[in-house]
Amino acid sequence: MPYLSGLRHLRETRPDPTRLIEEKMVLAEDLYRLWGESLLRDPEVSPLLEAYRGAVARSNRAMEEAGTFRECYVCTVEDGQGCCKIGLENECTVLILLLNRLLGVTFPEAREVPGRCFFVGPLGCKILARPMLCRDYFCRRHYSRIPEKIMAGVTAVLNEELTLLYRITSLLRARLEFWTGDFLQELDLTGYT
Repeated sequence: MPYLSGLRHLRETRPDPTRLIEEKMVLAEDLYRLWGESLLRDPEVSPLLEAYRGAVARSNRAMEEAGTFRECYVCTVEDGQGCCKIGLENECTVLILLLNRLLGVTFPEAREVPGRCFFVGPLGCKILARPMLCRDYFCRRHYSRIPEKIMAGVTAVLNEELTLLYRITSLLRARLEFWTGDFLQELDLTGYT
């Protein structure tokens, strides 16, 4: 019996990370349904969305040319390691999830790759707007295989994307707080529990 109570305690202190991201996605969907059209028509939000989409495309191109995507693939698929482990999805805040909906992204209904981030599919990440940790993630493997000058160039390109991510999510938060009241602290919730 002590073993069973230990498992129950473990479940209570370490909840399923899938449940947390599902709760965040439901909240983001609700906000999108209620406020999405207003946000898409907002004269400050709309141009930032297009600028962000372009910045992500430039970052992806720089990362592809540098070989970081290839190294991540080898590390994950061939070496069985990789950074996009289960629970990492909870670095996504409700605001980042809402941003994805504003960008036309639909969320997966279930975890597709066991043991991996909820948003990882067979061909990589399934969301467009990602937390800083997911974008500026360069590990020892990258630095040992890709020249420093190239990595510095990728980081410089990523800076625009991450700056825009901050600007947009801050603006979304400000709009939602103005419209609904200043009580939306859970919009910035991150973490694995």
